[in-house]
Amino acid sequence: MDVLLIANPNSTTQSDALFRQIIPRLREVPELHLCARFTHYPGHAEQMVRGLRRTDYELIIVVGGDGTLNEVINGLLGPVTDDNTSAFHPSHIPALAVIPTGSANVFARALGFPADPVAAALDLAVLIEGDFRRTICLGTWNHRWFAVNAGFGIDADVIARIERARAKGFSASPLRYLAVSLRTWFDAQRCPPAISAWARDRQGGELELHQVPLCLASNTNPWTFLGPLPVVTNPRNSFDRGLSMFVLRDLRGIKGVLAMVHLIGIGHRRWLEELIRDHTIQFDDIVELELRCEGPQRFQADGEFEGEWDHIRLATVPDAIEVMAPQYIPESTSRSWRVWLKNTLRLLRN
Repeated sequence: MDVLLIANPNSTTQSDALFRQIIPRLREVPELHLCARFTHYPGHAEQMVRGLRRTDYELIIVVGGDGTLNEVINGLLGPVTDDNTSAFHPSHIPALAVIPTGSANVFARALGFPADPVAAALDLAVLIEGDFRRTICLGTWNHRWFAVNAGFGIDADVIARIERARAKGFSASPLRYLAVSLRTWFDAQRCPPAISAWARDRQGGELELHQVPLCLASNTNPWTFLGPLPVVTNPRNSFDRGLSMFVLRDLRGIKGVLAMVHLIGIGHRRWLEELIRDHTIQFDDIVELELRCEGPQRFQADGEFEGEWDHIRLATVPDAIEVMAPQYIPESTSRSWRVWLKNTLRLLRN
């Protein structure tokens, strides 16, 4: 098997010591021929894989975060066609695998890989030997692809602020994400975004909303991670279904605070869900979603800032790409307050 390994040396947890641990294990896989390349600038991974077919490499392993993975997906599949499909069948392009070294690593962890890159590499070697693979749905925005999440407003503002911090030499640690998220949340209280949305699900149901301050779109569950804490917006979502949308009607007041606490895993219990029911909206298995703003707003896809837009069209493409993935996916939606507290302390220690 010819395998191309693409590594982003600027991702959060990547180091020479890490490669000394993971490369030998991958090379132990029988009949695996490994070629490794490093990215040197944003967009480089997309350029590297553009035009590659399965006759070139059977598998591409991404050692990086969700942003690097997004580049590889867009490079392999090319622009989304006008009928919202890929120009290539999944069997014609290399399959995809990931060893997580980014900040959130949503894609890898949602597939069932451990967050630790060495443990993930060990699992991946077993999967390659056993040829455990599956196809997954991907999301699209305008003519590009995304794998885990996308959205206007607060989430995109957080990404933009994190990128500015990284440009100044600060690491994108989970604690920094938490601090920036809280600051962005409080800023949004004073001048909340005004987002309008229209969505249609696979059964033909429609939902239309106007002037909501928070609207998150996701292609899997959880929506993201803050260190060990899963941020759960739509528990029923997965890589096998359409997109999901989570909406907060109002950021202000105690119900707005409780709704945000609910997202980071504490309080997935009936009494709290009843209390915040009129503050939140969940809409699942979406095949088409349009988001509009009164003026240009920041937009993010897979944790990468994608500029400012006032109108975005999102959709889902089933069986878009083939991935190496574990058969067991850990539960990440329902957590007791004890588990939440334990994970929060881990986050603060890191």
